[in-house]
Amino acid sequence: MKKTLLLLFIILKFLNSTAQDLYNYDNSKKFAEYLSKSGQYELATREYERLIFMLPQNDSLKTSLLSMYRRSGKLDEALLRGRQLYPDITVMTSPSAVEYSRSLLLKTDYKTAREFWSSNTKLSQPDKIILSATSEILQDDYTAANEILSVLKDEDHKLAADYKALASQAVKIKRKSPALAGIMSTIVPGTGRFYTKDWKDGIVSMFFVGTMAFQSIRGFNKSGVNSTRGWIFGAVGFGFYLGNIHGSVVSAKGYNKKSHQSIRNRIDNLFNSYF
Repeated sequence: MKKTLLLLFIILKFLNSTAQDLYNYDNSKKFAEYLSKSGQYELATREYERLIFMLPQNDSLKTSLLSMYRRSGKLDEALLRGRQLYPDITVMTSPSAVEYSRSLLLKTDYKTAREFWSSNTKLSQPDKIILSATSEILQDDYTAANEILSVLKDEDHKLAADYKALASQAVKIKRKSPALAGIMSTIVPGTGRFYTKDWKDGIVSMFFVGTMAFQSIRGFNKSGVNSTRGWIFGAVGFGFYLGNIHGSVVSAKGYNKKSHQSIRNRIDNLFNSYF
């Protein structure tokens, strides 16, 4: 009986020590990192919250936690948690400040982002310039981005030369005016599409609107204003005509977005490679 009780005591002691070991700081950190690397960001968030409870002054853990909130798509939670972890965000550490900035940029809250960069004392001035330029690039304002980057020397920041080259290249890309595209297609259907280099849809628009107009006029010439054929083709043609105008405006906007997308992708890759 005594041997049985002793064996039971040893087993319980072992299980208890094993359980405690599983939840110690080192193992919990390894598990959180595993969850992060495997893309289980929401679960990783919970682990990092527990780690911060163990070591509330560890800034590296705070940065990782903000990153997990962002990666899991919980931007509002990331920003709220950032303010909770750093009640005075002016002294938020640089790595955490960059993560906080990422969430602001993803939320397109550029005004708050600018105010944050201006007040934070831990971000370096070159980093603030790069972040500000990134904000303008995300808004497709490459002229403003160039002005911001003009004060930055190539040796001041690892991204300076590449950022300036890409922003300068983007300024030279000619944008298409959605208003002009719409006006052109109003006057001559399909020409707004030609203006945006959308040749196929331009030809289709011109053909269908022209064909419907021709059939409508033919019907009215043959039977007068009471021509059913004339009214049907006229109504259909008018619908195509309005769609052709709207499509030209959309095409111009799409052209502008597509022409700058490669620049934005390269900027995004540079940004993520550094921060």
